[in-house]
Amino acid sequence: MKFRYSKLVSTALISAGLAQIAAADIVRGQVTDASGEAPLAGAIVRIEGLNRSTTTDRYGDYRFANIPAGEHTVTVSYIGAAPVSETVNVQNETELDMRVGSDVRYLDNVLVVGSAAAQAGAINQQRAADAIINVIDSDGLGNFPDTTVADSLARVPGLSIETDQGEGRYVSIRGINTDLIAASINGVRTPSPEDRRGVLLDGVPSDLLDGITVQKSLTPDVDADSLGGVIDLKTISAFDRDGRFIRAKIEGAYNEISEDLSPKATLTYSDVFNDRLGVALSVNYQDLAIEAHNNETGEWGFLDDGTAFLNDDYEQRWYDLNRERIGFIANFDWRVSDNTELYLRTLYNNYEDDEVRNKFEFRDLDDAEDDGVVTADTQTVPLNEMDAEVRQRREIRQIQTYALGGQSYWQEWNFDYEVSYAYAEEDDSDNHDVTFRFEDIQDAAADAGLSDSDVLIDFSNPKKPKFSGPLLDLVYDPSNYFLDAFEEENTVNEDTETSARFDISRDSLIGDTPVEWKAGMKLRDREKTRDANVTFHEADDFNLSPFVDKQLVSGWRLANPMPAWPDPDLTRALRNGAGEGFELDEDSTNFDSLAEDFTIDEQILAAYAMGTFDLGNLTLIAGVRMEDTKTDLSGNIFAEEDDPANVERRDVSNDYTHWLPSVNAKYAFNDKLVARGAYYAAIVRPSFGQMAPFTAFNDDRDELELGNPGLDPYEADNFDLSLEYYPTELSVLSVGIFYKEIDNGIFPATFTRDETDAGDLVPLSDFIASVPVDLSYLTLDQLADVEEVNSFINVGSSEISGIEFNYVQSLEDLNEMLDGFLVSANLTLTDSDSTLPDGREVPFLKQSETIWNFAIGYDKGPWDLRVSANYRGDYVDELFEEDLDRYTDDRLLVEASAKYSVNDHFQLYLEGKNLTDEPEYYYFGSERRLSQYDEFGTTVVFGARLTY
Repeated sequence: MKFRYSKLVSTALISAGLAQIAAADIVRGQVTDASGEAPLAGAIVRIEGLNRSTTTDRYGDYRFANIPAGEHTVTVSYIGAAPVSETVNVQNETELDMRVGSDVRYLDNVLVVGSAAAQAGAINQQRAADAIINVIDSDGLGNFPDTTVADSLARVPGLSIETDQGEGRYVSIRGINTDLIAASINGVRTPSPEDRRGVLLDGVPSDLLDGITVQKSLTPDVDADSLGGVIDLKTISAFDRDGRFIRAKIEGAYNEISEDLSPKATLTYSDVFNDRLGVALSVNYQDLAIEAHNNETGEWGFLDDGTAFLNDDYEQRWYDLNRERIGFIANFDWRVSDNTELYLRTLYNNYEDDEVRNKFEFRDLDDAEDDGVVTADTQTVPLNEMDAEVRQRREIRQIQTYALGGQSYWQEWNFDYEVSYAYAEEDDSDNHDVTFRFEDIQDAAADAGLSDSDVLIDFSNPKKPKFSGPLLDLVYDPSNYFLDAFEEENTVNEDTETSARFDISRDSLIGDTPVEWKAGMKLRDREKTRDANVTFHEADDFNLSPFVDKQLVSGWRLANPMPAWPDPDLTRALRNGAGEGFELDEDSTNFDSLAEDFTIDEQILAAYAMGTFDLGNLTLIAGVRMEDTKTDLSGNIFAEEDDPANVERRDVSNDYTHWLPSVNAKYAFNDKLVARGAYYAAIVRPSFGQMAPFTAFNDDRDELELGNPGLDPYEADNFDLSLEYYPTELSVLSVGIFYKEIDNGIFPATFTRDETDAGDLVPLSDFIASVPVDLSYLTLDQLADVEEVNSFINVGSSEISGIEFNYVQSLEDLNEMLDGFLVSANLTLTDSDSTLPDGREVPFLKQSETIWNFAIGYDKGPWDLRVSANYRGDYVDELFEEDLDRYTDDRLLVEASAKYSVNDHFQLYLEGKNLTDEPEYYYFGSERRLSQYDEFGTTVVFGARLTY
């Protein structure tokens, strides 16, 4: 196998050397603003008459090789400034630095300061790119009151987010959910702290970043492990600026529900020493208080006449939590010579979620079908059991990335090399749950002399059901509750990836056509482990009354009162096992602690070859990438009883290879009109929890749940077409269409052992043969009583198609009276179709049909004002029975910010988040059927920023 890879790369390099030409000269330099202090990324640099063009990198640097000696005219094009041309006499290696834009005072420089600079920077990088990308640069990250990286990405065309406690957490690209896209930090793939592939983007503070790039069409030199695109978080570099840079930022956030003031601070320092060594350091701290008011239900059913009714439980939840984020970046860049640069980029991020959750649960409401009365808006039902629960959880998540690499030039050759290490951990090792239960409520009602022992549930407001009835006096009396369960959890997920890559490219000519040949190899070695340790205790009947401090939650915003008991401080000693009378529930403890433990080792060896052809107005990138995957998986089998002595280890290996072509084309009709087209193939490997080889029987051994290590990866063909128009210096109007055909979709599946006409179960051998999951490692005796198998399987194809519109405009271009006003808007319309194992057709999970953003701002002189709206349409969140699938409701967020620059160095700002107090709502099939409803309130942020 090693020989095959070596042969592939050798062939690519030989191809790259076929177009040998005589040694020629080099032109290189840097493009900055008029002051020479701010490098400009995304500027297009051309050598007139030679059909040669390139783009400046993040440092404003550019380089041409193979330039004939003599006089040439070099032209720089940067949106937001007039084109600039200079004549240079090229001899050997010639340096030409160029400045663009007006020579104005700092606060009036639209290329450097404020919202206009953010728009100009993003537009230029998107216009200059050979692939289809969206960019948020460093100034753009500060334009809106975003807490997390996910919040910032919600404003990018085609992107939507999932939230947790009001904060953006997961990101979808063009309807492709977070498990099927990739995220990286400085190009290094980011592992996941959870037991899945999807990366949480609520832990990394946006203050630590210098920009974000979303690449929607992949080129062969990019890891092909994403169906929707790649999100790359770029941290700061000293060479992003000229000389020393210091920024201090401090702010406070006040939320109307928690009524707490949450501090946040960031300190950034960078400097360049002797024009060679760049040092950039940044540290961020935030302690965010969150209070959320929630109610939710379990399941719904239908009566024979089609009327829906709540047939499970109803819960009210009060969340009181603090999220502490600590982030640190240390980046070092060393320009060893004019032809060699080395770097060390490090990021450490620690996220601690310290949560107290009180739950008040009306249990087993399914009696409404037989013993209650159900109408379209109400439900009368006997109440049998109630739970009052408190959970204290401290969840710590870490993400660390370290990358050591460099770039070297030798004549027309370019060498890129890097080794990296990334680590993610989720430590849920301080999790305690105490539940008190009120049983035999009907007997208690009779003892109390209540003639009416039912409760009436009013669903006229489906988001906030209202309970009523004389029985509630007993329900809200803590003396009726006794200890039912005490649970402790100590679970750790770890994800480690080590990688090494080497890329080589060469500038050459085929006739008069400039071509860059490029080839490379990359090795990724990843280990994912899950170690769950859950302890269940049974206890004597401790009464709840001694564990009550106050009766009700003050300021509760939902329809029914919310008890503030059990009190977490008073139950602390009980939860720590200080009380007597506890007995270990060994069966449940062993099962939950071992059933889903796994270790997965994944090795990916990739190689690629590609060419970039500069055909005048047309730039074409074409090539192929090969990725060979080898996976070793280990999990547990509960072969007999739920006893660790009877647990067997199952080891499985899997190996597969993919060849993935890619073509990206860009045609510039002129400086203002650009067309793009792309095709690329991509894969996404199964999620770790889906392919982990665990096997677990239920207590009666008639149900079997298992992972499927034989799953094939998702495979997708992706197509893009777009047209971009840049009418003025700070404006863009674009439209793009996309289509994705996805094979080997992975879905949960249940297989039931049917009965014969005689009423007997079908023969076991026939049932086993009908299940498309490997059961051969289990004996017939072990499977003898199984009537149901739950696992994951590959199904047929899915299709996603859509159209994206993007509009950015400086209103001064329309009317001089509107000088300083900026407007931006984008709209994405998406359609999708997936076929389930049972033949049912559903939309792609977590894909909204409609997403749009709108913002209007004023940026002139010391003022920078902005009002924005973000809309995300509803989407299918989880699949159940038809008409009862869980949906996330549509959501419109309105936010505003105001910044005032006192001088060139000091700025004050005020921001408002969720100004319309928009809740988060989930429902089962219809908006009339509550699944979950959360309120988070409005937050006001105020702060100051000092920059030198």
